[in-house]
Amino acid sequence: ATSQWIGLAPHIGKEVVLELEDLRIIEAVVPEHWRDSDALQHLFDPARLDRLLAAGLLISDEDAHAVMRQRDEAFSVTSWWPLAAVASAFGRWEGVDVSSEESVRSKRSLNRMIADNGLPPPEVVDVTDPESWQALPAPSKTALDALLESRTTCRNFEPGSTVPLAALSDVLHRVFGAQAQHELMPGAIALKKNSPSGGGLHPIDAYVLAQRVDGLAPGLYHYQCVAHALEPMQLLDANAAAAAAHDLVAGQTWFANAPLQIVLVARFQRSYWKYRNHTKAWRVILLDAGHLSQNLYLSATEKGYGAFITGAINDDCAERLFGLDGISTGPIAVCGFGQRGPVTDVVEMDPLGKAVR
Repeated sequence: ATSQWIGLAPHIGKEVVLELEDLRIIEAVVPEHWRDSDALQHLFDPARLDRLLAAGLLISDEDAHAVMRQRDEAFSVTSWWPLAAVASAFGRWEGVDVSSEESVRSKRSLNRMIADNGLPPPEVVDVTDPESWQALPAPSKTALDALLESRTTCRNFEPGSTVPLAALSDVLHRVFGAQAQHELMPGAIALKKNSPSGGGLHPIDAYVLAQRVDGLAPGLYHYQCVAHALEPMQLLDANAAAAAAHDLVAGQTWFANAPLQIVLVARFQRSYWKYRNHTKAWRVILLDAGHLSQNLYLSATEKGYGAFITGAINDDCAERLFGLDGISTGPIAVCGFGQRGPVTDVVEMDPLGKAVR
């Protein structure tokens, strides 16, 4: 084991190894206030200053350092809470291939995880003596219960199967579509959607990677939630679409094989406009994504399809495909749906045995 000082900055996105003398320099430069470089060079080793500038931990107004300066300013303009910005930036994946890594290291079986980590925490927790519990009336059952019982993550899609454009349209409208609009003030519009959203801001957009949708050319699309329309961004041939899907879901072939992938993209600036540098704003955006994914599961299940959501995605791939900067806009997760395969090659959790095949 070794001890090191590490600098973490969201606009850099990678660790910077520091020395104690570097910390003195960083302490001398107050955020949001410029210091004259000549004055700093009288106080500190110029070579050390140059190294911190090259790394991006110090920001310069020179053209040579414009990229780091612009990225740093973008985080400030978007009004990220600094610790959330660090967590977001350092939680990104680039070029990860889950299947390839598992083939090298071998997949961790349940037996191995228990051997390595012991038993998992209990599946339920009791906080008081059972003798004190208040029994509840037997729950009533409705059609919603049957739908919820059928909802389960699909990891085995029918190879080559397609989804009709009408089915995609229905799901997009129910899950992401604006059901109504309300003008709060001139230029300030609130949307009514079918899921709750922090501050009523609905910052998450749907970007579609269509592989096999009947009536829709393979490619990249943005869902316009008010007009209920798909905006074409780039058409792809079948091989390119399949390769993009594989990279997008980090080599999880069981999800890449679905007829379509929907990227949940957060417009961080939409939320941070109201919750500026707020300690809870990032967490609420993640909650929004959870609400949307559950609605997608239920909508797809009702139509007889299997659905999925995964947070194990290559962020850089989503940003590259859809032109996201990762600061004001960025991917949260990828979901999708399609016809379930007749054979369960990849393990699925369906203890009720209600998944429609």
